[in-house]
Amino acid sequence: MLTVSKQPFSLVRQVLDHTPVALDAEQAAVVAHRGSPIVVQGGPGTGKTIVLIEAALARIHEGQNPDSILLLTYGRERASELRDAIALRTTKTMFEPLARTFHSLAFSILKIKAKGEPDPILLSGPEQESYIRDLLKGDIEDGFKEWPEDLHKALTTNGFARELRDLILRASERGIDADELAVLGKQEGEKYWQAAAAFWKRYTNSMVMREFSAHDAKLRIDPSELVLRASIHLRNNPDLLDQLRNRFTTIMVDEFQESDPAQRELLALLAGNDVIICADADSAVGRFRGADPDGLAAALDPYRSKEFVLSTVYRNAKAVFDVGHGYVQGFRGSPVTRKRSCAAEIGGFVGVHRFRSGAEEAAFIAHQFRSAHLRQGISYNDMAVVLRTPGVQAAALRRAFSQVGIPVASELQALAGNPAVSPFLLLARVAIGVQPLNLDTAERLLLSEFGGADSISLRRIRRALITARPEGDERSGTQMLLDAVNDGELFIEGADSVLRVHALLKGAKAIARNKTALADDLLWFIWDNALTSDGQKLATTWRNQALRPGVRGAAADRDLDAMMQLFESAARYSERFPLSGPAAFINEVAQEDIAGDVITAKGVRPDFVEILTVHSAKGRQWDLVAIAGLQEGTWPNLKQRSSLLGAERLVERKRNPDIPRDQLDVIAANGLMQDEQRLFNVALTRAKQSLFVTAVQREDEEPSQFFEAIEVMVNETDDDNQQVFKDVPRPITAPALVAELRAQLNGPKAKEAAALLKAMSAEGIYLANPDNWIGSVSLSTDAPVIDPDQEVVVSPSAAESFLECGVKWFLQNNGGTDGDSTAQVLGSAIHAFAAKMVQEPGTSREQLIESLQSSWKLIDPESGWVSASHCESAVTMLKKFVDYHVQTEREVVGAELRFDVKLGRARIIGTVDRLEVEADGSL
Repeated sequence: MLTVSKQPFSLVRQVLDHTPVALDAEQAAVVAHRGSPIVVQGGPGTGKTIVLIEAALARIHEGQNPDSILLLTYGRERASELRDAIALRTTKTMFEPLARTFHSLAFSILKIKAKGEPDPILLSGPEQESYIRDLLKGDIEDGFKEWPEDLHKALTTNGFARELRDLILRASERGIDADELAVLGKQEGEKYWQAAAAFWKRYTNSMVMREFSAHDAKLRIDPSELVLRASIHLRNNPDLLDQLRNRFTTIMVDEFQESDPAQRELLALLAGNDVIICADADSAVGRFRGADPDGLAAALDPYRSKEFVLSTVYRNAKAVFDVGHGYVQGFRGSPVTRKRSCAAEIGGFVGVHRFRSGAEEAAFIAHQFRSAHLRQGISYNDMAVVLRTPGVQAAALRRAFSQVGIPVASELQALAGNPAVSPFLLLARVAIGVQPLNLDTAERLLLSEFGGADSISLRRIRRALITARPEGDERSGTQMLLDAVNDGELFIEGADSVLRVHALLKGAKAIARNKTALADDLLWFIWDNALTSDGQKLATTWRNQALRPGVRGAAADRDLDAMMQLFESAARYSERFPLSGPAAFINEVAQEDIAGDVITAKGVRPDFVEILTVHSAKGRQWDLVAIAGLQEGTWPNLKQRSSLLGAERLVERKRNPDIPRDQLDVIAANGLMQDEQRLFNVALTRAKQSLFVTAVQREDEEPSQFFEAIEVMVNETDDDNQQVFKDVPRPITAPALVAELRAQLNGPKAKEAAALLKAMSAEGIYLANPDNWIGSVSLSTDAPVIDPDQEVVVSPSAAESFLECGVKWFLQNNGGTDGDSTAQVLGSAIHAFAAKMVQEPGTSREQLIESLQSSWKLIDPESGWVSASHCESAVTMLKKFVDYHVQTEREVVGAELRFDVKLGRARIIGTVDRLEVEADGSL
C-alpha cells in the first residue's frame, strides 16, 4: 500500500517592532478614559489603531484580565497584527484571541450551541458562489423555475451568480429575509426580486437538507447570514448574552466605518460601559462588502458619551500630507476628521506624471523604485504600487520590475487560476477520473514542471513515436503519446518527461483509489513525489529557489505561498467534511472564480515590492508609494455594481424608505462616486515619504479626473495648457549602461565610455567585454561556401526563397530546415494525386478521394475535429482539381515533369507541376 509522508514546511516568522509609542495629549486622553463609551475620530495616520493598542495594554497593565478585552477590526490579517502588537508587550497569558473580526466573533458565538445541535461550519465565499451556480444549473434543468424568460441565458454566467450572491448578502446584512425581499420586489416594481427570493428559499432549504442528510451533518452557514444568526442566537439565549456581556467588559472597534448594519447590531447587543469606537468616514473601502459609511453618524450616536478627535498626522511627510489633506477637502459634508495638521513641517516628495503608454508608465515606476533602493537605501519592502483593480496594469508592472531585477510580491488569487497550483489540480483531476487524458491535458502536464518539456522537445517525441511505430500499428502520433503517458509504454529514447508524468500520475491514481484517502493526501503525494528534469524533488527545488535573493526567489516564494494556501484549503475541507473524498474538494476548487479567505502561514521575504489593490492597502503604509493606472473609466470606476438584480438599490431603499423608486438609481450612482473618492483618499495617504501618481494619455486612453485634480494641485498646471509627458530614464541595470556606453564609442565621449567599459569588464560584467559583443568575433573561415570550380545547383523555388530573404535561404540550404509541416505534406499529396490523373487516365474521382482519406493519418497524425476539418478541406481541394482536369480543353503534356539545364557553372534543376498546350500551340 502506498503511504503519504507529510513533512512540515520550514517558515521564518517576521520580526515585529514592539517599541513603546510616545503619545500626544489627544491620544493619551483616549487611553486614560474609563467608565463610559467613547468615539474616537481621526484621519489616516493620526494613530487611531495605536491608541487602541495602548488602551488595551494600559488596562492589562492595571490588572484587567486580557480575556475580558475584545478588539474588533475589519480583516483577518489586521486582527492578527493587532494580537501580535499587544502580545509582544505583555507577559499576561491570553486564552481567547484578543483581536478578531466580526465574523470570527459571530462564529465563536454560534459554536456555543445548544445540546444536540450540529457543529456549525462557515462556507467560504468561493464555496457559496459555487453552490449557487450548481443550484442555478438545477433550475435550468427543471425548466428555469420562476426565472423570467429574459434571464434564461444569464443564469449560466458567473456574473449572474455573483450578482445573486451580492443581493442575498446585502439583504441578509440588513435583516431582510426571502419573503420580505419578494414583497419589496412587488412594491418597488423590481421584476427580478421575486424570482431571486424564490431561489433564496430553495437555496436555504437545500442547505438544510444537506445538514440533515449528510453522515457528517454540519450546520452550514454562509457569510451573508453568519452575523445575523449570531445576533438571533443571543436574543434567543439571554443567559448566553449575559455571560458574554460579563466576559467582555471592554470592547474596542477599529475602522468602524467598515462595518455593516448586522455587525453594528451585534456590537449593540454586547456593548457595556467600557467601549472605544474608532472611525474615519472618509476612509471606508468596504462598501462592496456591505459596509455602510453613509449610516456611520447614526451608528456612532449610542457611543457618544464623549468624543475625541485626533487631529495630528504622524505618518506622512509634509508634501505627501498636503496632497491628501487638500484632496479630501472637496468631499461632501464636513466631518471633524478633515481639520488636521501634519507633525512634519517639511520634507517629502510628490510626483505626478503622464506617459504615452502603459509600458512607459511601468518602466518609469520600476526606475524610481530601483533608484530609491540603490541611491537612498530604501528597502523594497518599504515600497508599494497601489492599483484600483488588478489586471493588465499589474502584469505590465511585474514585467517592468522583472526586467530591472526588482523582486515582486502579488496578491492572493483564486487557486484554480494560479499558475503554480493549476498543474497540481490538473493532475489530481486526471487521477480521480473527472478530467479526460486528451491531447490538451497531456501537453499541459508535459510542459509543466512535472514533465519539464518544451514545445520543441514535445514535437520531437511525437515524431520519434511515429517513426518508431511498429509495423501494423495504426495509432496516430497523438494516441501513441497519450498511451505513453497513461501506460508508460515507450520504445524510444529521450522521453524522460513522459516517464516522469506517467510515474506521478500512476501513483496519484493509486492514492485516489484508496477509499480512506482525503484531498490533502492526494495533493501531498503529488507534491512530495514530483521530480524536476534533473531528478531533484520539485519541493526541494522550489525551496532552494525561494531562499535566493532577487526576482526568481520572489517568484518561487509566491509559488510556495500558493501551495500553502492549497494545502490549508484541502486540510480545512477534509476537517469539515471528513467523509468527502478528494473529488469533492478538487471539483470545488476548479470552479472557484474568486480567492478564498484561508488562514495559512506564509513565508516572509525580507525585501520585495508589493503590487496590490487599494482595498488590500487599507491600514498599511510604506516609505515610497506609486498610484498607477488613473485612467478614465478605471479610477473612478463608475460602472454600477449589481445593475441587473439591483443589490445597491435594495441598500438605498432600506436606508431611504420614502424616496421614489426612480431616484434610487441616482442616489446609488452618487454613492458610487463617493466610494471611489474614498478609495483614492486611502491610496493617497499610504506613503510616508514619497508618492508618485501616474496615468497614460493616448488616443484611446485619457487620465481620469482624479489624476487631473492631483496634477493641478502638485504641478500647478492649467487644464487648458499643453500637457507634458514624462520621459523614462535609462534603466539602472548593467545591460542598459553597457548599451549606452557602446553608443558613445563613436562620439565625443568615446574615451570616457571605453574606460568605463574596461572597468566594468574588469569587475566581471560579461556584456562590457568587447570580445562578447555580436559582430566582434572574427570569422571562423573566409573561404567561399562553394568552391570556384564547383557546379552551382539552382532551383526556381530556391531562387524565389532567396529573393524573399537571403539569410533564410542560406540557413535552409545549410541544414536549417525544420521538418515538413502538415500543409507541406498535404501539398505534396495533392501534387501526387494530380500526377496520377495524368499518368493513369482511368482513375476515377471517387478512387482519388478514397485514397486521400485512407492515407490521411500519414498526412496529419493528429486526431479530433481540427484534423477532420483539415481532411474535409483537402477533399474539397481534390474535387475542384478533378473537375478542372475533366473540363479543360487543353492538351496535357504531362505532370510532375523534371527538367535539368546547364548554363555555365549553373545547373538549373526543377519540376514542372503540370504542362498544358494552348490552342495556339504555346505551352
